[in-house]
Amino acid sequence: GMDMVRDLDDITFTEWFTQLGGTRGSLDRMWDPIAYALGFVDCDHISARCMLTIFMLFAIRTEASVLRMLEGSPQTGLHDPIIAYLEERGVKIHTKTACRELVHDVDEEGKPTRITGIKVGPKNELKEFDVVVAALDVPGIKKVLPENFRKYPMFDNIYNLETVPIATVQVRFDGWVTEMNDDVAMMDVSGDKSDGKAPGIDNLLYSADAEFSCFADLALTSPGEYYKEGEGSLIQAVFDERAFDRSEEQIVQDCISQLNSLFPSSKKLNCTWSNVVKLGQSLYREKPGQDKFRPKQATPVENFFLAGSYTYQDYLDSMEGATRSGLMVADEIIARADGPNGLAAKAKVMRAESASASASSSSPATASSFFMSEAATA
Repeated sequence: GMDMVRDLDDITFTEWFTQLGGTRGSLDRMWDPIAYALGFVDCDHISARCMLTIFMLFAIRTEASVLRMLEGSPQTGLHDPIIAYLEERGVKIHTKTACRELVHDVDEEGKPTRITGIKVGPKNELKEFDVVVAALDVPGIKKVLPENFRKYPMFDNIYNLETVPIATVQVRFDGWVTEMNDDVAMMDVSGDKSDGKAPGIDNLLYSADAEFSCFADLALTSPGEYYKEGEGSLIQAVFDERAFDRSEEQIVQDCISQLNSLFPSSKKLNCTWSNVVKLGQSLYREKPGQDKFRPKQATPVENFFLAGSYTYQDYLDSMEGATRSGLMVADEIIARADGPNGLAAKAKVMRAESASASASSSSPATASSFFMSEAATA
């Protein structure tokens, strides 16, 4: 089934859908909100492969269609447990240590053959590693790759990937926006409702009648850190590029107005706080024909690997895709680790040569792997 889906990357979802008898009304009212939620573009511009991948996963994995929300913030619910897991196993995470340069060997044609080190931090301190994994988004990998890496088509293709601008909005109210049946309950912010039982809809919401097709009340869905005693809903919505150039004040007002239209009773509530975060380069644009530009996790540079949701895997440009790419890059490294010509053997030789050539160097070799994250390229 997935082979058939992968072959549909060169046409839009609209083209695929209408060929099978689908109507414009169905696209406008049902499928566009899903497309905007997946890739921040509509069905006329999103790859059929992107949309159908999701439907295929729903069909073959029953758990894939279950909506899950974190109890609190991503930092508490995702990042902190991952950091703890890694640090328990000896991993060192260096923040505020920007990657300045990938130091590498080249062949007679000037093509890179092996990463020998990374210059990091404000003083361009050289660090040496056996294996380097660049776990980045599209802007990050474009920023960190040296120009001569583009001599390989695999790296050069990355520069064909475009990104989509978005604006994430959070709006706090003095009541419960999605409570439509009981005005008294809608206005009631008294007591402790940190158990997620406040009035309203405790779920991820979709709509064809707002510019933000996907939104949620975080005070209900993730109360651990987003519920505040004595306050009401915290709506989070993501606007796509149609609204990106508007002022933050206008985006907030548009968000409130569209919420009022979706939930008329919320007109009685007041906005008590708002915040807008604009991201000029978010997901790569999932337009037709992009799969051929997405790199695999193993690269022509023998000890340099890629991870990130833009790399080739079936879970799209998403958190799930990023996770899948991490599993795939681990498999690639393990497959190349052992044997007389494996990564481990070559790293041992390189360390011995490095120690012999620079015994007095202040930058000792490090027998480890280095993962470049987005923070490491800032």
